[in-house]
Amino acid sequence: MKIKDIINYGVSMIKNTESPSLEIQMMIAKVIEKDRLYIMLNLEEDIDESKVEIIKTMIEKRKNSYPLQYILGEREFWGMDFNVSEGVLIPRQDTEILIEETLKKLKNHKHKSNLKGFEIGVGSGIISITLLKEIETLIMIGVDINDKAIELTKANASKHQVSDRLCILNSNLFEKINKENQFDFIISNPPYIETKVIDSLQEDIKQHEPKLALDGGADGLDFYRDIIEQSKHYISPEGFIAFEIGYNQAEAVKKIFVENGYQNVTIAKDLAGFDRVVIGMII
Repeated sequence: MKIKDIINYGVSMIKNTESPSLEIQMMIAKVIEKDRLYIMLNLEEDIDESKVEIIKTMIEKRKNSYPLQYILGEREFWGMDFNVSEGVLIPRQDTEILIEETLKKLKNHKHKSNLKGFEIGVGSGIISITLLKEIETLIMIGVDINDKAIELTKANASKHQVSDRLCILNSNLFEKINKENQFDFIISNPPYIETKVIDSLQEDIKQHEPKLALDGGADGLDFYRDIIEQSKHYISPEGFIAFEIGYNQAEAVKKIFVENGYQNVTIAKDLAGFDRVVIGMII
């Protein structure tokens, strides 16, 4: 079967995505271990039948709304490839805004020899690992209550050669963190979707991604309250907390910061113009 024939077959099968041709090219590239440019330049190439069957199995999964990233087993983020797996939230590009804003806040600390950060809810590890790649003097501690997330983060840390500067713990928020730890910053992309909204999400999200990583309680703000209220025992003077938020949550999260004594609260927008990041500082 030729590459072009597999693409045509896949397009005829997949009706629940905006770019079926692109997705099938990515599946083919994954299986034959080539890039997409190679795929486009070699449409007449015959693919071994055993590999065709693997690609057809992928197409069948995607036809049934199984997330493409889980099918491919990876996701690109910040110019790097990260392993992803079922049971752990798929990274979104919007989270790059959280990284950018955090790096701006840390620009005056990059050369500090003992810069220490704490991530709550590591997922696949993209936040901590990206920050560690950007700042050589940084040490991170990350926590999650999902064993799959912990194992995936460890695998990605090893893949990107930052394991020696990243400690991962199974902990509910600050539960296993000694109060003697004073962090220069705390960072989190917590669950922030309102419970009542979960069932209205896209089929591939609500059926396959972990609700534990999506559900932020009745108003979506449960984790922001808990993290901010508990954080003051663990953050150093002039330290800060950086959150990713839902598009309509900026003012509510800012209010929680102010009520707990945080100052200089700033809000940053994503590329679509929606509020995406809120940062509060301890003075």
